[in-house]
Amino acid sequence: MRKLLLLVGFGLLGGFSCGTGTDTVVEETGSTQRPVVTSPPAIQDYIAGAPLPTGPFTHLVVAYCKNLGDFMAVGVNASSGTVVFRLRANDPTTTSRFLSVAYGAGVPVTVYTANVLVPDEEVEPSAPGLPDLPITGVIFPVCTSEVGDPLPPRPPPTGDEESRWLIFTDLAIDTSRVLHRVARPVPSTTP
Repeated sequence: MRKLLLLVGFGLLGGFSCGTGTDTVVEETGSTQRPVVTSPPAIQDYIAGAPLPTGPFTHLVVAYCKNLGDFMAVGVNASSGTVVFRLRANDPTTTSRFLSVAYGAGVPVTVYTANVLVPDEEVEPSAPGLPDLPITGVIFPVCTSEVGDPLPPRPPPTGDEESRWLIFTDLAIDTSRVLHRVARPVPSTTP
């Protein structure tokens, strides 16, 4: 009996000291937890038919405005909590070709087509049968009224558009982190 208690005690102690680990580094900022992110890469204009930028990304998050035919996309490596690339286009033909390339990338792709509320803090889902609690946050607009943007290469975003990109980049990181918990791309078996 003493040996059994000793083994259980060491097992619990080992479980607490080793833990399950995590492949995402998080930093607590106020009441939210977000992956530690260095400054995100520059926003690139996507050229129709071009491949996605190279880099170890595990998820692709897209904001697609079907009314204007433009998109914003962020490639995220959820394992390291880093943004690998950020792309944009404002031409329906370019966007449709991008989506074809995106769906063939071999990673999970999340496409937002409507405005979403990005919570101020991580929210636990409510229990079944209970009403959702009110959530505060900022609304990310998938579409903006900026029609007639110049063709590529466009200047880097400023003002409201820069703020929109920052919100979307945070949304992409959070989306990839949550999806990474439930599903991941299957590792390649080729050498």
